[in-house]
Amino acid sequence: MNAPRINLVKQSSTADRVAIILRERILIADENTYIGSEGDVAKEVGVSLPTLRQAARMLEYEELLTIKPGKGGGYFTRRPTIETAIRSATQFLSSKDLNQGDMFMDAADAILNQILVAAVKCKDKTLINRLKLFVESQNKYDEHSYHSPDYSFKVSTELMTLLAQMSQNILLELFVRTIWSEISVSHTGGTSEENRQIMLANHTSRLSLAKAVLAKDKDKALRAWRKRSKFLRTSPRAGFGLTQQQK
Repeated sequence: MNAPRINLVKQSSTADRVAIILRERILIADENTYIGSEGDVAKEVGVSLPTLRQAARMLEYEELLTIKPGKGGGYFTRRPTIETAIRSATQFLSSKDLNQGDMFMDAADAILNQILVAAVKCKDKTLINRLKLFVESQNKYDEHSYHSPDYSFKVSTELMTLLAQMSQNILLELFVRTIWSEISVSHTGGTSEENRQIMLANHTSRLSLAKAVLAKDKDKALRAWRKRSKFLRTSPRAGFGLTQQQK
């Protein structure tokens, strides 16, 4: 079944306007749906080929459009990967101030609770095994294993990403991988002893959380998250927002 005909636009429309119209059409169609030849699409939207090609390049970059040359070719709809969605969202968020402290954590708490409830029900053996390996590696994590606060929180972010994947909910995973940097730690502050205490508390709270999910104990996992949330809210060197790596 052919996709519905798109609305006509005036000759003076910009490539951005054409991209918006084509994007709307693509998103309501199935993946790999044939939109039409370049000439047919240009005629349908009422723009020149150069303008259409500018819009098409935008949509190709967003991984919403595939252009196949030659006989049987033309414009075909496409669906972006989660990595592309994350890249686009991160580019937007990197210029925003997300250091809202408790406001950010209040929102994160509600979403992390959903992730944990779903994660304890996960039946994907590959993901469960990854969590098991994570717990085993963290059980070996002692005082001599500490590197830096930045590294410690990077490990924590890896755990949160894994738990989001175990939720098997693409929106929850997108939240964690796009926004939830876990925490960003000051590169300048803190004595060696202060940093050691932060890393120890970080390790203890994340290990408790991982063990509870691995044991499929929902109540224990939620309690572990409440303790971890309190730690993240009160850590003296913590600042919420996008990490330098994400930026």
